[in-house]
Amino acid sequence: MVTVGRRPLSREAGIEALQLAMNGPYLAVDDHCRTSMRGVFAIGDVTGEPMLAHRAMAQGEMVAEIVAGHRRAWDHRAIPAVCFTDPEIVSVGLSATEAQAAGHEVITGQFPFAANGRAMTAAREDGFIRVVARKDNEEILGIQAVGAGISELAAGFALALEMGARLGDVIGTIHAHPTRGEALHEACLKALDRGLHL
Repeated sequence: MVTVGRRPLSREAGIEALQLAMNGPYLAVDDHCRTSMRGVFAIGDVTGEPMLAHRAMAQGEMVAEIVAGHRRAWDHRAIPAVCFTDPEIVSVGLSATEAQAAGHEVITGQFPFAANGRAMTAAREDGFIRVVARKDNEEILGIQAVGAGISELAAGFALALEMGARLGDVIGTIHAHPTRGEALHEACLKALDRGLHL
């Protein structure tokens, strides 16, 4: 993969003249997207990573609700990141390394699409789904996946994290067969050493 990267254009946009608090080259915001100036909110790329359109949209919706008088706060633990490559790559939440760095003792489970019926019938068996969970209470902290069309499962992965799902919640959910989504069920079983198909 080759990427040229991105850089903020805050200087070129004249943002510095506003004299707002900065976080490096980005505008500093709190968990309500408020800047250091009363009544001024900032959303999207100008507030830093991750620079994703769906993050900006969610922040914008939240700020609109705050301005309308509703109580809201920004929860960034379940923002899916997707690489629209072939195969696609999805990551939501924490990797095992990130979770351990945050002080969690973790368990992981990974299931390859080479053992998934839908992937086999589509002749696209490359990739996997991996789940990262806390060892003490089995709360899911992150899900990573690689595979054809896997971006379509990103919302379901984010929903699991947003709702505080535990491995047992996914295991107890009936997954349609044959689908790629079954690999999440299998990965959760593997995390508990209860794998059915590997």
